Amino acid sequence: MAVGAEGGAEQLELTLGPLYHVLVDDRVSGPLTARPTRSYRSPPQGLEEARCLAALLLDRGDELEGEGPWRRPLAGGQRHVAIVLAAPGQIGG
Repeated sequence: MAVGAEGGAEQLELTLGPLYHVLVDDRVSGPLTARPTRSYRSPPQGLEEARCLAALLLDRGDELEGEGPWRRPLAGGQRHVAIVLAAPGQIGG
């Protein structure tokens, strides 16, 4: 557990409100890249954290515009990134 500025242990952070997944699909041409299409679903998290992760995956330093999904070119294909609402009852991590 982390120690706060006053020397005490910080409390466990609890995210209230809706949680989101970041979905990533690297869609590539197998013959060009010799690798398969890959997909990833992040653990549930708050919207600000999800937007930050999406920006990192898109190699963007600025704020993401719009609601997504967003795309960026990859060698031999494209990366598709979207933020979607997590099912109720899932715990962020």
